[in-house]
Amino acid sequence: MNHLPIISSFDIKTSRTEQKVPVVNGVHLHSIYNPFKEAENLINSNLEALENKNEVLILGLGFGYHVNFAIEKLTEMYGNNFKVVVIEPNSRVHEECLSLDLLNKKNVLVYSGFTANELYSDLDLIHFLLRKPAMIAHPASFNLYQLYFKDFLTFEAPTKIEDISKFTEVHQVKTYLKNFDASSTFEEAFYNELPQKSQFSEMDFLAMALVEMTKKSQDASSDQNSGEAE
Repeated sequence: MNHLPIISSFDIKTSRTEQKVPVVNGVHLHSIYNPFKEAENLINSNLEALENKNEVLILGLGFGYHVNFAIEKLTEMYGNNFKVVVIEPNSRVHEECLSLDLLNKKNVLVYSGFTANELYSDLDLIHFLLRKPAMIAHPASFNLYQLYFKDFLTFEAPTKIEDISKFTEVHQVKTYLKNFDASSTFEEAFYNELPQKSQFSEMDFLAMALVEMTKKSQDASSDQNSGEAE
């Protein structure tokens, strides 16, 4: 599955402490009693993760109360040297949060209304994820959008040549990949098709070197894992 959740209803209520609370499909995304206290408790329970990482991935925006508390703590710890990325499947929630001016935008980037496929087509986001940021799941949002976040967290990178070519912005690489069957997987193209060529170009030699380095890296990782198991 790789799609956005179905939103059948959307409403905004006011908590007893006078904060706005979005209600999606009948689910309150924040406490109807005290959203500030709830958000503070969530971030305080994740302080150790924030102390170890100055980059944070937050799953679920709601109206941003927990994001604001995270920013407050990160500012205390790192000054301006931090980054927060928020994944929010419901673009309506994001739009209303902004229109009500509830979100502290300091060093924050929000991705809203994107499928997992679209998110993993963003190179900046991929690079951010590769740096292994701390991760905080907003409970109400995570429970409401379980299937969506499962898609995101278990996303498998494309293996077919035609899909891989979409991820590179280097024209020379895109052109080179056209030499292979578009429906072939990376392994089929570089492990099987490439060695069968009768003549090799400079790019072919670079590709074969990459394949060889990949093999050695995989073998080393396998040996290490085997040693740890023993």
